[in-house]
Amino acid sequence: MPTLKERFAKWKDTRSTWQKAGDVVFLILLVLLIIPGPRKVIATAVNKVVLNVKNPSIRSEDKQVELIDMDFHWVLANGQGTPFYLSDLRDQVIFLNFWATWCPPCVAELPEIQRAYEKYGHEVAFILVSNQQPEEVEDFMEKNGYNLPVFYPGTAIPDAFQSTSIPTTFIISREGKIVTRKTGAVNWDSRAAERIFEELLR
Repeated sequence: MPTLKERFAKWKDTRSTWQKAGDVVFLILLVLLIIPGPRKVIATAVNKVVLNVKNPSIRSEDKQVELIDMDFHWVLANGQGTPFYLSDLRDQVIFLNFWATWCPPCVAELPEIQRAYEKYGHEVAFILVSNQQPEEVEDFMEKNGYNLPVFYPGTAIPDAFQSTSIPTTFIISREGKIVTRKTGAVNWDSRAAERIFEELLR
């Protein structure tokens, strides 16, 4: 069986300069994808590219989901444990996003959510929900310069907001209907997103 040194010599003698360069790049990418830290960076970068083509829209009237009273009875809590009741937001436009700091698509769309919050946060109720420890989330938000309102489930998540993956975002109209539901990273700072907010705020 050839030794590692012999294999390297054979590779060096039989591959062209361009083939060697391609092999090295492939090996570097392979190593980066195996190591957790760089893998997350690469995945986040890929998701940022996806954001440029994935824009939200309002569902047609027949596909909108009307929330019931029990959905609004959902109790959350802020980072200090103070209860927050979804029912307090009845008659408001709500942006409800489920996310986590370890989720690359979630992290990829946060800058766009932050910008949307800066534009519409005075009229739209932004709620970002995480199942992580508050200290972990708050450290992440501070490190990245976000001031988004994050909450934690205090009671079971209503069926209307159940999802098997994150990020998942719901936009709820003043009439209490889910008019947009998007799973995966979305560009919430796009003209398409602005049209949704502006139409719901009329």
